[in-house]
Amino acid sequence: MFRKKALSIAAISVLSLFFTGCTSSTTPVPVQQTPIEVKKTETPSAQPVPHKEAYVDLSQKSAGFHSGMNDGCATAKGKYTKDPALYNNETDYKDGWFYGRRKCQPHRAA
Repeated sequence: MFRKKALSIAAISVLSLFFTGCTSSTTPVPVQQTPIEVKKTETPSAQPVPHKEAYVDLSQKSAGFHSGMNDGCATAKGKYTKDPALYNNETDYKDGWFYGRRKCQPHRAA
């Protein structure tokens, strides 16, 4: 019985020494960093230049484009509206839908 107890204590001691020997005992050496100078450039005007979009002549667009534009605008205002059949099959409707959604977004309203 004494031998079993001594053997288990010895085994625990050896295992604890083994696992503690695997850890690093070195202290990390701090690296000296040199500060980087950042040059500030002055802008001629304090106000940002607003994004200007090209004028789109809607009088030359098809009825499908106008329908898509109206649905896209309604979607941008919070009521999701889209005709899936037209959206998947008619390029004019799809282009109009994206155009209307982009133009009617609240943060873009001017």
